Amino acid sequence: MTEQRPKKGTFTGLIIVLLFAVLVVLLVWQRQGIPTVEDVKKEKRLKTLADLNSENQKILTQYRWIDKAKGVVGIPVDRAMDLVLADLKANKPHAAGPVAIPAPAATPAPNAPKPAPSPSAPAAPQGAKP
Repeated sequence: MTEQRPKKGTFTGLIIVLLFAVLVVLLVWQRQGIPTVEDVKKEKRLKTLADLNSENQKILTQYRWIDKAKGVVGIPVDRAMDLVLADLKANKPHAAGPVAIPAPAATPAPNAPKPAPSPSAPAAPQGAKP
Protein backbone atom coordinates (compact mmCIF):
# COMPACT_ATOMS: atom_id res chain seq x y z
CA MET A 1 0.00 0.00 0.00
CA THR A 2 1.03 3.48 -0.69
CA GLU A 3 0.84 6.13 1.92
CA GLN A 4 -1.04 9.28 0.91
CA ARG A 5 0.31 12.57 2.02
CA PRO A 6 -1.83 15.68 2.16
CA LYS A 7 -1.14 18.03 -0.65
CA LYS A 8 0.81 21.17 -0.02
CA GLY A 9 -2.12 23.38 -1.15
CA THR A 10 -4.50 21.83 1.40
CA PHE A 11 -2.11 22.58 4.24
CA THR A 12 -1.71 26.21 3.12
CA GLY A 13 -5.49 26.64 2.80
CA LEU A 14 -6.00 25.28 6.34
CA ILE A 15 -3.45 27.76 7.72
CA ILE A 16 -5.17 30.66 5.91
CA VAL A 17 -8.58 29.65 7.30
CA LEU A 18 -7.17 29.39 10.85
CA LEU A 19 -5.46 32.78 10.56
CA PHE A 20 -8.72 34.32 9.31
CA ALA A 21 -10.65 32.78 12.24
CA VAL A 22 -8.09 34.10 14.73
CA LEU A 23 -8.31 37.56 13.13
CA VAL A 24 -12.13 37.54 13.39
CA VAL A 25 -11.98 36.48 17.05
CA LEU A 26 -9.47 39.25 17.83
CA LEU A 27 -11.60 41.90 16.09
CA VAL A 28 -14.75 40.82 17.94
CA TRP A 29 -12.91 40.77 21.26
CA GLN A 30 -11.44 44.25 20.62
CA ARG A 31 -14.83 45.67 19.56
CA GLN A 32 -16.39 44.64 22.86
CA GLY A 33 -14.03 47.00 24.68
CA ILE A 34 -15.10 50.04 22.63
CA PRO A 35 -18.16 51.76 24.10
CA THR A 36 -21.00 52.45 21.68
CA VAL A 37 -22.98 55.68 21.51
CA GLU A 38 -25.86 53.98 23.35
CA ASP A 39 -23.50 52.87 26.13
CA VAL A 40 -22.18 56.42 26.54
CA LYS A 41 -25.72 57.84 26.65
CA LYS A 42 -26.77 55.15 29.12
CA GLU A 43 -23.88 55.96 31.46
CA LYS A 44 -24.65 59.70 31.24
CA ARG A 45 -28.35 59.11 32.05
CA LEU A 46 -27.46 56.85 34.97
CA LYS A 47 -25.08 59.47 36.37
CA THR A 48 -27.72 62.20 36.00
CA LEU A 49 -30.30 59.99 37.72
CA ALA A 50 -27.92 59.24 40.58
CA ASP A 51 -27.20 62.97 41.02
CA LEU A 52 -30.93 63.81 41.06
CA ASN A 53 -31.68 61.04 43.54
CA SER A 54 -28.93 62.20 45.90
CA GLU A 55 -30.13 65.82 45.65
CA ASN A 56 -33.75 64.78 46.31
CA GLN A 57 -32.68 62.66 49.27
CA LYS A 58 -30.77 65.65 50.69
CA ILE A 59 -33.83 67.91 50.26
CA LEU A 60 -36.16 65.38 51.90
CA THR A 61 -33.97 64.66 54.92
CA GLN A 62 -32.31 67.96 55.92
CA TYR A 63 -33.30 71.36 57.22
CA ARG A 64 -32.65 74.14 54.70
CA TRP A 65 -33.54 77.73 53.91
CA ILE A 66 -36.22 78.16 51.27
CA ASP A 67 -36.34 81.99 51.51
CA LYS A 68 -34.06 83.42 54.19
CA ALA A 69 -35.38 86.98 53.74
CA LYS A 70 -38.95 85.86 54.48
CA GLY A 71 -37.89 83.34 57.12
CA VAL A 72 -39.20 80.28 55.22
CA VAL A 73 -37.45 77.07 56.22
CA GLY A 74 -37.69 73.60 54.66
CA ILE A 75 -37.91 70.75 57.13
CA PRO A 76 -37.41 67.00 56.66
CA VAL A 77 -40.46 65.06 55.48
CA ASP A 78 -40.52 62.83 58.57
CA ARG A 79 -40.65 65.85 60.87
CA ALA A 80 -43.36 67.49 58.74
CA MET A 81 -45.51 64.35 58.95
CA ASP A 82 -45.09 64.26 62.72
CA LEU A 83 -46.20 67.92 62.98
CA VAL A 84 -49.24 67.35 60.76
CA LEU A 85 -50.29 64.28 62.77
CA ALA A 86 -49.97 66.21 66.03
CA ASP A 87 -52.07 69.04 64.56
CA LEU A 88 -54.75 66.62 63.37
CA LYS A 89 -54.92 64.95 66.78
CA ALA A 90 -55.29 68.33 68.46
CA ASN A 91 -58.05 69.55 66.12
CA LYS A 92 -59.92 66.23 66.01
CA PRO A 93 -61.28 66.66 62.49
CA HIS A 94 -64.63 65.11 61.65
CA ALA A 95 -65.72 63.31 58.54
CA ALA A 96 -67.24 65.40 55.81
CA GLY A 97 -70.98 65.25 55.41
CA PRO A 98 -72.77 64.28 52.24
CA VAL A 99 -72.42 66.64 49.33
CA ALA A 100 -75.68 68.21 48.15
CA ILE A 101 -76.10 67.96 44.41
CA PRO A 102 -77.70 71.12 42.97
CA ALA A 103 -80.97 70.69 41.05
CA PRO A 104 -80.62 71.19 37.31
CA ALA A 105 -81.71 74.61 36.08
CA ALA A 106 -84.91 74.66 34.05
CA THR A 107 -84.13 75.33 30.43
CA PRO A 108 -86.87 76.50 28.04
CA ALA A 109 -87.70 74.31 25.09
CA PRO A 110 -86.07 75.51 21.86
CA ASN A 111 -89.43 76.06 20.04
CA ALA A 112 -91.35 77.52 23.00
CA PRO A 113 -92.95 80.96 22.49
CA LYS A 114 -91.42 83.87 24.37
CA PRO A 115 -93.47 85.14 27.31
CA ALA A 116 -95.55 88.24 26.70
CA PRO A 117 -94.55 91.41 28.58
CA SER A 118 -96.43 91.97 31.80
CA PRO A 119 -99.38 94.37 31.54
CA SER A 120 -98.33 96.25 34.67
CA ALA A 121 -95.27 97.70 32.93
CA PRO A 122 -95.98 101.21 31.58
CA ALA A 123 -95.65 101.57 27.85
CA ALA A 124 -93.26 104.16 26.54
CA PRO A 125 -94.92 107.05 24.68
CA GLN A 126 -94.55 106.91 20.94
CA GLY A 127 -92.05 109.45 19.77
CA ALA A 128 -90.06 109.38 23.04
CA LYS A 129 -86.45 108.39 22.82
CA PRO A 130 -85.20 105.83 25.25
